[in-house]
Formats: sequence, C-alpha cells, structure tokens
Amino acid sequence: MDLNAVKLFISVAEAGSLSAASRNLDLPVSTISRRIQALEKQLDTRLLERSTRKMQLTLSGEDLYDSCVCAITTLKDAEHTLTDRRDLPSGVVRITIPLGYSEHLFLPLLQRFRRHYPDISIRTSCHGTGTELSSGLSDIMFCTEPVEDHRASARSLIEFRHQLVTSPAYQSQIATLNHPEDLLQYDCVLFGQACKPGVWQFERRDQSASSRVLPPDEMVFDCYSLVQEALIGGLGIGEVPALMAGPLCEKGLLIPVLPEWTMGKGNLDAVIPAHRQLTRAAKVFMGFVEEYLSSAINWPLL
Repeated sequence: MDLNAVKLFISVAEAGSLSAASRNLDLPVSTISRRIQALEKQLDTRLLERSTRKMQLTLSGEDLYDSCVCAITTLKDAEHTLTDRRDLPSGVVRITIPLGYSEHLFLPLLQRFRRHYPDISIRTSCHGTGTELSSGLSDIMFCTEPVEDHRASARSLIEFRHQLVTSPAYQSQIATLNHPEDLLQYDCVLFGQACKPGVWQFERRDQSASSRVLPPDEMVFDCYSLVQEALIGGLGIGEVPALMAGPLCEKGLLIPVLPEWTMGKGNLDAVIPAHRQLTRAAKVFMGFVEEYLSSAINWPLL
C-alpha cells in the first residue's frame, strides 16, 4: 500500500473535499485525485464518491479512514514515547530523610523512582546537623518536625497521626487495657527531644472523651527509629508515627493498642532552600514523591 497516498486520502477525508485538501497541502487537485485513484486501483475498491456538488466516503473509505487514523495515533504515541525517553531528565538529587523512615517508606519509593528515571542519581543521608540545606549538601530535606530556618520553605506532603503500638510478645503480658490511664500499669517506650518525654494526649475516635497521660519514663529515646526497634523487641508500649507503624503492623511485628483512641497529628514536609531554584531532576523527584505518597501508601494514616 502506498502510504503517501493513504496520507493524501486522510487529508481529503478530513478536509471534506479535494479542493480543500489541495489548499491545505498546497498541492494541485489533479495530483491528489490521481494519487487517490491509484490507491483505489491498488485496493480494488472505491474510497470516495465524487460529484460536482460534494464528496463523501464510501463504506470502504470509512473503514480505511478509521483503521488508518487508529494506526497513525499508535505511531505518534510511539514517537512521543521515544522522544520523551530521549528527553528524560538526568543529574544528581541530594536528599535528607528522617531516621526510621527509610526501610518502609523511602526505599520502596526510591526503587520505583529509579525504574522510571534511571538517569537520575539519588544521594541520600539521614538527618544530621540540620544545616544540610543552608550548606548546600542537600537539595531537599524531608522532615516530620518543623524547621526553624528563614532561608528554607516547607511544603506539606502528607498528614498522619501517631499510633500507640506494642509487640505481640508484650501484648501477651497485658491483662487489662481499656483506657489510656491503664497504661500507667505497663512499661512504656517513649520518644522525647533531648530524651525529655512529654504528655500523651488521647481522644476517642467518636470524640466522646479525651485523656492526658504522663507515662512512666524508664525508657526514653530521642529518635523514633530507636523507639520502633525497642517496641519490636518487646520492651513495652509506645507511640510512633503511622507512617512507620503501618507497615510494621501489616507484617505482624507490631500490634495497635487502644485503636479506638487517637493521638496527635504530624506532617511529612519537604523543605527546600528558599534562595535556590530546584534543578529539573529535583523537580521531577518532588513530583514523583507527591504522586507516590498519594497513591502507594495503603495503610491507615489518620
């Protein structure tokens, strides 16, 4: 089949007449007509019904037009795919992530990102001094605590609650636990900045009651990754962000405690330097993170 003739036929079908196609293509009507006649002869069927007043497609012409348009759309999609692949962003993106969030949140995210963007390299570090942004050591810092830095701007990515959990081993030691005040009878694993724990605040999910508990502070850690490991090790009951607790509960490593009571909310933020534009690669990574967090997390957060 003469594909150039097919292209002329499609132009005529879409223009509605030979003369209109002639003007659009800047070709003589006689040339277009001759090429389409040759195509009809090759296919042994009439494609156009011609008259002095109008032109319309025959049934064979309609079938050919529909098939060719579909094929051309497929070819254009393939061309766009190849062009997009050729234009894939490249470079290095340096990120800083909070301790304890790597295994169940960021590692799966990074694995999927690399499959989509193999030309972008990721340099990852865990929270350190807090000066990574201002010193230029990080392009994006992900954090769950507010960053007090006028040189940085924060973008909220996802909201979550903190969740009270324990291990199956410690769960077997619990006799009675119906109210937050019952926690005072048990070992508690606490998180506290500078190892100074705070009050646990609870509210029933139906908002019918609230409670404040100052848990015993025999075990206090200043990072949630250590709280998580202590809880998995069976050292007591503690609260961790739902972003961390969800996958551990799915695997059976932790069990929710007092699920009818909720605790405080938190946010996962992306913090970027206010004085520095993100590179194209970093913008692509940010967009991917936002899409991933909205679609790939399948455990309860609130």
